[in-house]
Amino acid sequence: MEQLIRHVTFFGSPYEYSLVREGLAPLDHLRLEHLTGGDPLSVASDLLIIGHSLPEYDSAAITALRKPGEGPRSVVAISHGPYPMNGMPSPLDTRTETFHFRWMSDVSLARHILHLVEDHLFADHYYAVQHRRFLLLVEDEINFASYFIPLIIKELEERTLSLLPTTTDLTERSIKQNTERPILLLASNYEQACNFIDGYGDRIVGVISSLGFPKAGVNDLNAGFRLVERVKQLPMEIPVVIQTSQKEKADMIKKAGGSFMDKKGPRLLHQLRKYLVDYFGFGDFVFRLPDSHDTIVAKAKSLEELISCLEWVPFKSFVYHAERRHFSNWLGVHGHLELAERIRPVPADSGESSRKKLIALLKGTGESSGT
Repeated sequence: MEQLIRHVTFFGSPYEYSLVREGLAPLDHLRLEHLTGGDPLSVASDLLIIGHSLPEYDSAAITALRKPGEGPRSVVAISHGPYPMNGMPSPLDTRTETFHFRWMSDVSLARHILHLVEDHLFADHYYAVQHRRFLLLVEDEINFASYFIPLIIKELEERTLSLLPTTTDLTERSIKQNTERPILLLASNYEQACNFIDGYGDRIVGVISSLGFPKAGVNDLNAGFRLVERVKQLPMEIPVVIQTSQKEKADMIKKAGGSFMDKKGPRLLHQLRKYLVDYFGFGDFVFRLPDSHDTIVAKAKSLEELISCLEWVPFKSFVYHAERRHFSNWLGVHGHLELAERIRPVPADSGESSRKKLIALLKGTGESSGT
């Protein structure tokens, strides 16, 4: 599918414009327009980027003046300096649906923000039409979000491309990256996270969340625990990773049903990769038994190996994964989107006939309709 954002307007200093222009340079299909006067919120475009570096520049207050149905479809404000005395805005302001970030050390932030905005603008299409998989990030601290989001998107892109043969040409690699990469959703408070979970939960492969963030308009230092409880109420299994610098909370997080990630640890990228592979389905499919030790009985690196393992793994292992939609999500993040959708109706509670039906569908010999 072609890129969906094609016209970007920018409002800010020439220096800020040069950063955005360099960051978006790899996306040669974009038309980038530098606005030098008037009201930038009144100019129609797919995306308006506001750049600023003045401490008295309150981007949150300015973007609150947006008129529904007028001007840009979405707005991002990127700061290069301190924030006003009334404090930092959230990375995603739910009142105005405006994104707020801060320049770190890499101009590619602009490109990754554009991809994030696209993921939000067209999430319904990705869910209902393309059957893409989703990763949910819950973060309300603007500096960390500005650093961490590019890491996540880079990893999602690389994991998607790693499934292609090394001989694949650049055009096919670009198409695959744009049509099969899992979608990243950003929430900055509890209610927003729950809305995403309610809307896309059956295709969310994992949640990465801060421990503390706003809930009911008040900063809740333990909101991450509430989110784990909310996710555990769902009929499908969604792994939740809680990020915090409070290492003493690691055991509590594990007992609550989540996994701990050291938010300020020196190996943050290593931790991210580990959770994507081991918990969110981006690595081998690992067949386990539903016992206290999560006994591993087999591993599959490809669709062919998955089918082969399904022929003989213990039925208890098949049911364990089928009930949690592990097969569908694993296929989804590995680029088999249509196949992942075809096997979703297969029940896990119909005895060995369920296993046989799944294998037939994976081999392309079965019918997707059924109970």
